[in-house]
Amino acid sequence: MAGRRPNRMRRVAPEAAENADRSSLPLMAAVAAEAGLEGALRLPEELAAGGYFEAGLVDQWQRISEHFWGLIRHHSDPAGRIAFLATHSEPRVRFFAASLWARWGMNRPQDALPEIQALADDEDFRVLESTQAFGLRPFAVHWGPAIREYVEDWVVHPSPKVRRAVITALRPRGFWVSHLDWAQSEPALLVPMLEAMREENDRFPANAVANCFNDLSVKHPMLVLSLLERWSKLEGPMVEHMTRKGLRTLLKKGDLRALRLLGMGEVELEVTASLRQGQVVAPNTNLCFDLNIRAPGEGGEVELVYELETTGRKEGRPRRKRYQGGRYLVPDGGTLELPIRERIFDRKAAPLISGPAAATFFLNGEREARVDFEIQRETEA
Repeated sequence: MAGRRPNRMRRVAPEAAENADRSSLPLMAAVAAEAGLEGALRLPEELAAGGYFEAGLVDQWQRISEHFWGLIRHHSDPAGRIAFLATHSEPRVRFFAASLWARWGMNRPQDALPEIQALADDEDFRVLESTQAFGLRPFAVHWGPAIREYVEDWVVHPSPKVRRAVITALRPRGFWVSHLDWAQSEPALLVPMLEAMREENDRFPANAVANCFNDLSVKHPMLVLSLLERWSKLEGPMVEHMTRKGLRTLLKKGDLRALRLLGMGEVELEVTASLRQGQVVAPNTNLCFDLNIRAPGEGGEVELVYELETTGRKEGRPRRKRYQGGRYLVPDGGTLELPIRERIFDRKAAPLISGPAAATFFLNGEREARVDFEIQRETEA
């Protein structure tokens, strides 16, 4: 079918930092007391006094983990206490177990990592995310490339959750975590693990592999393109998916080699675009553009990328953000009409500023159309 835009994955609203009226601290105190940790019931009071409710979400998680560790480290059986938390029925408790195993076993990965691997196969997605970010990632930072010998069997583990965890934990950029310097500066160190995932058949770990490729492509595009070009000539059930997702940053930039790798050739096009809302829009508006693509001669597949430009705080430095619009087939001598919808958000961290704006549309890396409009806030009466 020509011209169908793929559905975007629904975005889940990010979890907000806790406040005093909506806090997990009483639960954590009760569990710590159940685990026999001395001073457990003072946990809410001590964390609150230390500025817990003024901290951001990830900082709150780190503070709970540190407090748990402060209670556990002097216990006669710290590993037993962590194991108790790791098998608790409440996922919000298991969430902290991976980071505690990391604190306990940083200098004995052979003992701690099997425990973290068990958590990587947890049924709750929050625990899975904690495992890769706060369990395995600290080992990757502390041990550097040497961590690979301890986790090389993870990429062939029967569980796709475990395979996903190790690739996500070792990707150069990641989320909830700082960049992994050695993976960014020496990307070839990751290649053997990525190669072991070429025949991956589960979308969950395949997405992790693609995200790792995308991270690497920022500074090492030739390595990623060469590797994926070779993969494209070999069999693999998810290779096409990993290639497309792994090249998304290069595709947004209109990288010709990335486009060619996905089968995008040169197509002569006539393109026009318009904005249904007219010339003036308000912040937090759902923009709807009508894109008309015509191939006067031979058509073909095209990759759509569009860029929204809005006024920045400094004169001459507008804000620009690019989006992948999808892959389409333009029929020979035919026309393709696409509705493109995008919302311009007025965020607390970066509020939209009244002034000129524009949407620019690129097909197969070539700039084809532009729509100028203006963002204008409603004036108060």
